Amino acid sequence: MRYLYKTDGDQLFAYAPGRRDFFTTGDDRLWAHESHGWLIAADSGQALAHLTGGVYYGAVDGERLYRVSNEREPQPSDDDAGGGETATGSRPRRTGARVARTSR
Repeated sequence: MRYLYKTDGDQLFAYAPGRRDFFTTGDDRLWAHESHGWLIAADSGQALAHLTGGVYYGAVDGERLYRVSNEREPQPSDDDAGGGETATGSRPRRTGARVARTSR
């Protein structure tokens, strides 16, 4: 899995469960395809950005847009105050002490 984080704040923007298709995190819609280091818009076919050294730079202005990570990084909304979900998207396990009960 690969993740795209916006470079202006490190917020998770999109993810690629496979090799080439990126889906937006907000609605899980197909957003772009990667081809030879280029992000191509899925809906229009327009070149969005080019990958250089783990960072995607805008196709038009060369501005740093996204950085690529192979790891999902905790986001501010992933903590307990933001709904109790972890970086994997599931509720944390309760890890209390186990009590052995004897049968009577």
